[in-house]
Amino acid sequence: MNKTLTRLLQLELKKALTNKFFSITLSIASIFTLLSAWYMIDTYYQTNTALSMNAQGNPLPYNRTLYKYWIGGETSSLGFTLFFTLFPLIAVLPYGWSHVTESKNGYVKMIVTRSNKWHYYVTKFIATFTAGGTVILLPLILNFIVVASFVPAISPTQLNPYIYGVENGAIWSNLFYTHPLIYTMLYLLLDFIFAGLFATMSLAISFFIKNRIAIILIPFFLLFILHYSRTFLQYKFYKEISPLNYLHAIAIENPASTIIILIEGMVLFVLTFGITMRLGVKREIF
Repeated sequence: MNKTLTRLLQLELKKALTNKFFSITLSIASIFTLLSAWYMIDTYYQTNTALSMNAQGNPLPYNRTLYKYWIGGETSSLGFTLFFTLFPLIAVLPYGWSHVTESKNGYVKMIVTRSNKWHYYVTKFIATFTAGGTVILLPLILNFIVVASFVPAISPTQLNPYIYGVENGAIWSNLFYTHPLIYTMLYLLLDFIFAGLFATMSLAISFFIKNRIAIILIPFFLLFILHYSRTFLQYKFYKEISPLNYLHAIAIENPASTIIILIEGMVLFVLTFGITMRLGVKREIF
């Protein structure tokens, strides 16, 4: 790799992962996931207490598994609601605004005169993607580790799949019942990728709009429009089209579809990377 490109990438990643907005957003997202962990651990112990007082019948231990109680497996806590509702906003806040700020203060002009536009914009895209993915990934891992410290990782059973929200035919459903840890890791990777793509939406939008607040909020509103547009498909199409739902490790309403996730992910990448590189390299910097 070109030395100039390498140094610029290191600089961009350092700025993306050490700025105060990244730290603040990471802290808030972690609080959300810890709220979920607290609620679900408390629920786990309350359930155990109730079952111990009533020893009749099958205690169904596979119902009380880590893979149902971590934030990716539950749908009832305030932490879950806040985290997955604000998912796109959390991803954008750490670094999605950086390009418009650097354009206004003259930083972009200084950098491209010392390297070139292609170097600057490709490293800016990678850093923005990485910051968005990391600020989502770390709180999810934190939640999983905390819940795993109290709730056993009992393998789910196919005897009663409805209690988990992972239907046969849903993405990676076979892994959920055979290798649930791998299933969870794949969802963490999926969340990292889409969080990174959400962050780069702000980068692409910054070529058309120069208001920092608007750049942060527009991806959030666009994804909410997609989220609520699925109501037009109610009782007509039974696959999830909203990232706010299918990025959760179990189905919230409809099962996730591999094809839909791939199409939406590719469209996001092509649009955000294409706009960033084409307009970034083509436009004159004043």
